[in-house]
Amino acid sequence: MPSFSPLRPADPRQVGPYRLTGYLGAGGQGTVYVGESPEGQTVAIKVLHARLSEEPQARERFLQEIAATRQVRQFCTARVLDADTSGDQPYVVSQYVEGISLSRLIATQGVRDPDALERLAVATVTALVAIHQAGIVHRDFKPSNVVCGPDGPRVIDFGLARALDSTVAESSEILGTPAYMAPEQFSAGVVTAASDMFSWAATMAYAASGRPPFGNDSIPALFQRILNEEPDLSGLTEPVRSLVVACLNKSPAARPSATDVLFNLLGHGVPDPAREAPGQEALFSPGTPPRGGGEGPAATSLSRPVLAAMPGPPSLSGPASMAGPSVVSGAVPLPGVEGPVSATESLVGVPVRTGARSRRTLLTASFGLVAAGAVATGAYFALARPATPKVITRPVVVTGPTTPVVQPEVTRTLAPDPAYAVAYSPDGRTFATGGADGDVRLWDAATRRATTSLDGHTKGVHAVAFSPDGKTLATGSDDGTVRLWSVPSGKSKGTLTGHTGGVGSVAFSPDGKTLASASRDRTVRLWNAETGDGTAILAGHTDWVDSVAFSPDGATVATASHDRTVRLWHPATGEAAAVLSGHRYWVFSVAFSPDGKTLASASADRTVRLWDVAARKERTVLAGHRGWASAVAFSPDGRTLASGGYDRKVRLWEVASGRGTGELDGPGDWIYSVAFSRDGATVTGVAGDATLRVWGTR
Repeated sequence: MPSFSPLRPADPRQVGPYRLTGYLGAGGQGTVYVGESPEGQTVAIKVLHARLSEEPQARERFLQEIAATRQVRQFCTARVLDADTSGDQPYVVSQYVEGISLSRLIATQGVRDPDALERLAVATVTALVAIHQAGIVHRDFKPSNVVCGPDGPRVIDFGLARALDSTVAESSEILGTPAYMAPEQFSAGVVTAASDMFSWAATMAYAASGRPPFGNDSIPALFQRILNEEPDLSGLTEPVRSLVVACLNKSPAARPSATDVLFNLLGHGVPDPAREAPGQEALFSPGTPPRGGGEGPAATSLSRPVLAAMPGPPSLSGPASMAGPSVVSGAVPLPGVEGPVSATESLVGVPVRTGARSRRTLLTASFGLVAAGAVATGAYFALARPATPKVITRPVVVTGPTTPVVQPEVTRTLAPDPAYAVAYSPDGRTFATGGADGDVRLWDAATRRATTSLDGHTKGVHAVAFSPDGKTLATGSDDGTVRLWSVPSGKSKGTLTGHTGGVGSVAFSPDGKTLASASRDRTVRLWNAETGDGTAILAGHTDWVDSVAFSPDGATVATASHDRTVRLWHPATGEAAAVLSGHRYWVFSVAFSPDGKTLASASADRTVRLWDVAARKERTVLAGHRGWASAVAFSPDGRTLASGGYDRKVRLWEVASGRGTGELDGPGDWIYSVAFSRDGATVTGVAGDATLRVWGTR
């Protein structure tokens, strides 16, 4: 029997490309429906209040917050699949979890017995660990946001709560459910991961007794009790009771973190600080100073002090022959960035400090923290404002293919984590991949078997690129570093530091002398690929820089950014050449055609655009992806373009006409990166379902 109701007469039947099939419920944020995607997947669709469509900045903040949720591991959560605020009906699409909410479960079946409560506590706090490690605060953890299904409890709406909070920050509206809100949420204090722990504890108390621990009447009465009175903990037994008591502490700094609670529930106590690398800091909510009780290293009790970060490493750590210039400690102002930028940027564009980790210790594959501390080094020359954009004529819009292309497909599991990047070596015999686990892998292109694992990055690897001679591999990571590796041995050749945000793209110049890296710190850095010295900072983008590419003659660098623009630069002089505008949302990827005449860009506006490089104008808009277009790559002969998207498909396009020629599917999650083999016979894609897929193109 379905856990949802039939659509009511006033309910819409279609939202965007999604057909609505049932009604789940309504709340202060919007109305939730069950629907079907164009691919036939059952999904949950929350149609939001229209206020999101009234403010362009609110829409932008909302989409950026939703994008951050993609970093959350999905084992105990419902993953956000899509979001669109461009129309009159803003909506968010997530996985549909079959089951009933915890609030309905308690109302219909009664309170949880001690064993069931402990299982519920472990599953839900595990979800909070994953959410907090991604730099996200739920803000509205409550029984109705825990769905109990056949495979266990899932936490939902964790991205939506923060996104909606950003749209009402200047109003008097309260985000959250009063009976489960932390004291600081009532008193206009900073909402952090510790606030979620208070709400988690209140939810566990409800599951044990059938009543919220501070009652459920008027807001003023709740406010008084939450701030000043003790909770009702009837029905709670150990070990959950002691943890609930600790999490309901009136002071956020005194509450244990989700990791602490999980380790206690597993019977291990809190993590041993002696096993952790020095210099860790507690995780804290984006935009707030560090505090005790975050997701940092544990002390020997549930309340922990904040540890100071260690100074960052030199510009290039490696052989002495590659030593970089002298180190300047601390954050420094960057051109185009107001004020100093912290050592590591969060997924939502504001500083978050995290600590070093050892990925081989207990549970750290899922919950480990990462090394902090990147410092500016070397003599760079900063670039001023970009050139005035060229006048762009209206491009031709081409609709994508409607008939799938059936091709042989090979699937390989890469790791237990999403895969982010793929690149082929110049001779085509090897390809490299990077993923969320922080490892880089080299593969034999003929057998498609992994040959070498390169271990060094402490966070997800979003960028891989081979030097033109194939002897060096460059990788870029969320840990803010670029690493160089010797191929095929896999030995480290050094680490380039200086970026103050994650590195999402790297590219070698055609002569192999220069390496470019694009970062969330809103800059592109140019490096001497031989010595590791920084040679330039390209500053001008006003938001994350997601992609960088050299033209085949090396005379131009193209960059793509969250600021919705594609920019062209002269790498020899560092001067900005042009700003190419047209995309409506973030631009994730750029690639030059082999002849250098065409530039392709992929965007969250669900289009791929082809630009005439010489004329500095749009030529064609390729429309066909039913989700964000995330990656582009040209075939070696330049006749075909491949694009990957969040609709879990690779699409093929004829470059000359813009005509869609094929649709390649198979991945169970978003496609992050695509690449052609050197003979153009296959397209390789890596996806968030931790697989690598190879399709034939002939």
